[in-house]
Amino acid sequence: MWSKWEKIISITVGVVIAMAGNTFAAGSGGYRVELPDAEAFGKGTAFVGEANNPAAIYYNPAGLTQIKGKNHLSAGFSVLAPSVKYTDFAGNESQMVRQNFLIPHLYLVSDFGLDDFVFGLGGMSSWGTGTAWADDSFAKYVATESDVKNLDTMITGAFKANDQWSFALSVDNDYSVANKSKKLWQPGFADGDFNLKGKASGWGYRLATLFKLNERHQFGLMYRSSIQEKYRGKVYLHGLNAAPATNYLAKFGASEWETKIAVQSELPQSAVLGYSFQPDNKWTFNFDVEWMDWSSIEQEWIEFTEVLTEDQSAVLNNGNPASRDWRDVWSACFGVEYGLSERLKLRGGYYYHTTPIPEENWEPNLPDANSHGVTAGFGYDLTENSAIDMAYSAFIFEDRTIDNEVGSGSNATIDGEYEQVTHMGLVTFSYKF
Repeated sequence: MWSKWEKIISITVGVVIAMAGNTFAAGSGGYRVELPDAEAFGKGTAFVGEANNPAAIYYNPAGLTQIKGKNHLSAGFSVLAPSVKYTDFAGNESQMVRQNFLIPHLYLVSDFGLDDFVFGLGGMSSWGTGTAWADDSFAKYVATESDVKNLDTMITGAFKANDQWSFALSVDNDYSVANKSKKLWQPGFADGDFNLKGKASGWGYRLATLFKLNERHQFGLMYRSSIQEKYRGKVYLHGLNAAPATNYLAKFGASEWETKIAVQSELPQSAVLGYSFQPDNKWTFNFDVEWMDWSSIEQEWIEFTEVLTEDQSAVLNNGNPASRDWRDVWSACFGVEYGLSERLKLRGGYYYHTTPIPEENWEPNLPDANSHGVTAGFGYDLTENSAIDMAYSAFIFEDRTIDNEVGSGSNATIDGEYEQVTHMGLVTFSYKF
């Protein structure tokens, strides 16, 4: 017979694996998104210095040493509703297709009866992107539907060295599924379709510490390694015809064609420092600042692993590799919590991200810009051992004017002004047993 813990861990791992089919992230700050917990999100995602609930598995696993004594299970989901408007230089407007994305999160924490150690298992999505432009839009020869779905699984262990210092190590796995589509220009004839599908997986680690100066002040520091991944999949071409300017039908020998591909990718390394100040039993103030090594994203190269004819190679490698030349970025966030009563806590926050994507390589499948977010939320203790947390954020991107050569190879232009806002809501349920 299985023990209680074997059953709990098996169920948790099963839920985390099942989440892979539903996990979806809408990009922010490149293609990263942070929606791991409603309590932390209500504080503007500033939680590295506090890190005193099961979501510390993500934010700062060294903080797990603060929640010893019982076993902790935390689960919930977030909903994202992005909106993007494009206006070309002639004043014509287009809207990105409206989408809503659902992102679950789940954490399990226990000390297994040990004095100075705490362990955690978590699953959520912290990377990804999702955009959809109409098949007849201005962007159709650059991007129609583009999505990258990621599932992050984290196994962590934390050690309390003394009353002031705690340390942690986390081993992380990222599983990713990519799907990118666009139209093929065939002047005088119906457009064709280009579709890329691939899967990848990679491993990384995190090192973290928590320093408690006294009962009012504490600091958190975490380093996240890069994760190297190699997507393997296929490129599919559909609707090829004999348009004189392109004649894809002759070059590929059929109206439908496919070939195997590989794409090397990297999730960048980062470091984040957090500070938490609790002047009394009612107020908590948190501040985080983070550096992310987006400059590691230099290009995107699709490797065609099967033999191509000279004509096929000329078509498929037009613009391949694509230059990226992204930049390192800094982000900052602030959060506050007020205990209105023993059971009810009110929260608010602000966060700011700078974009790593330069104008010359900007594309509408990732319409990123410098962005500002405001958050509000609350936490309510349902019972002595259970609680619910909820949060909302308006994520507002600065208007961005683009004037580049992306799409020019298909007589297309993406030049114009982009306005974007994303509404996000989170709910998390917690239970101690």
